[in-house]
Amino acid sequence: MGGIPMRDAGLSQPIPIGALASALANASPEQQRTMLGESLYPLVDQLEHEFAAKVTGMLLEMDQTEVLHLLESPETLKAKVAEAMDVLRNVGQQPGTPTDQLASL
Repeated sequence: MGGIPMRDAGLSQPIPIGALASALANASPEQQRTMLGESLYPLVDQLEHEFAAKVTGMLLEMDQTEVLHLLESPETLKAKVAEAMDVLRNVGQQPGTPTDQLASL
């Protein structure tokens, strides 16, 4: 599903934030994105199951420190997921190229 493994999909936070931050410091950019995605996906899936992979991909475009904040703050994550869903809904309703609208996120 979108290239994001569902390794610990049943857990709310597969890797503790402190351990994740340390692991990110020693990882390549591609590995960092994968690790963040693996931690973020299960949380997004609980909020928006049908579009979890798409929303997770959208959130991973944010700055790494912002993504870490989302992992620590359920309220902020919920707001960002709602914002991403608004964008997806608007893209589906408006004429034009969806990729241009998604790129503006």
